[in-house]
Amino acid sequence: MIQLKGIAWDHPRGYEPLIAASKEFSKSNPNVDIKWDIRSLKEFGDMPIEDLIGSYDFITIDHPYMGQADANNLLLNLRKQIPSDVLKMHSEHSVGPSFESYNLNNKLYALPVDAAALIAAYRKDLIADFGLSDLPKTRAGLFDYYKHLPSDVSVAWALCPTDFWCAFLTICAQEGGRDFVKDFTVDNEIGTAALDEIKRHLEFIHPESMNWNPIQILDKMGEGNEIVYSPYLFGYTNYSREGYAKNLVHFTNSPVNPKHKISTILGGVGLAVSSQCKEAKLAADFVNFVAHPEIQEGIYTENGGQPGNLSAWTSKRNNDMCTKFFIDTLKTMEDAYVRPQHPMWNSFQEQGADLLHEGVLKNTESERLMKQLNELYKTVVCNG
Repeated sequence: MIQLKGIAWDHPRGYEPLIAASKEFSKSNPNVDIKWDIRSLKEFGDMPIEDLIGSYDFITIDHPYMGQADANNLLLNLRKQIPSDVLKMHSEHSVGPSFESYNLNNKLYALPVDAAALIAAYRKDLIADFGLSDLPKTRAGLFDYYKHLPSDVSVAWALCPTDFWCAFLTICAQEGGRDFVKDFTVDNEIGTAALDEIKRHLEFIHPESMNWNPIQILDKMGEGNEIVYSPYLFGYTNYSREGYAKNLVHFTNSPVNPKHKISTILGGVGLAVSSQCKEAKLAADFVNFVAHPEIQEGIYTENGGQPGNLSAWTSKRNNDMCTKFFIDTLKTMEDAYVRPQHPMWNSFQEQGADLLHEGVLKNTESERLMKQLNELYKTVVCNG
């Protein structure tokens, strides 16, 4: 018996589809047993890969880690293990830039098994009752939308440090295009304007927004009637499935800036293989298996997964099961912004998120915050 071990993240969307896929893989590979551990969502975004590759064969990973993985030889290059025609198929079936986000220097370090970006969540039943069904299409339209809300309901943003960072980058990308980060510098003017805009929103949105992550907001929407809309959070199909929560949550595309064909920041999950894995070919076969359109559209989605494969997103069956979650947010996925991939980006974004979050809580002047942010950026890169 060959034992392989993987680490997923602590949400049913993160581990249940991988467990189901592992069982299915073992049917045709009865000598293989795959076990899964879990880590918190914050650890998924922040924990260095170096802490994992010695203990796990499979690692679920966020795409900005590619620079770190490439520089330090942490993950298996799947181009050497999976035939090029198969990889071409995966590329053609990618949801938006998901597949390409795991490529760096002509090496492929993961396959997208989960696709996500910041999208909008709403309580369709409540906003219909209030006559607010015309959801904002642009960021400017958000401010008008706030004015029409009844006093006993709220709009919420996910703005805990990690998610504040995602909202900040989203606004920057929508305003400045995909290259607002250059030469280890975030454009000062664009960043300052983005921070000022977020501060303006804080005057209208739920006062707990600065403390909440997407799951906390979606739990509130699923169980109570206080929050009717959230314009920027990472979506979870679980809440759009009948019976998962008391109330059904619907999802749609986030507000944008019509000047640029850019939606929101890309998230999602890649399934990677540790460079220290002793069963490299077998492990790569499993990654290929999980990412295959048939598995993604079927077993993976059926078991609470949010697939990374386009055929799964356009499947009528899956959209019926998830109240059109996939087709209603596909435009956001197609136009998503991909974060930088250089080796020190993850260290910078973890520290930068805390810096901005704390600064806004203290109402620090935005221009001063941007100066501190770019000084931090240079320090992190130089020390790295």
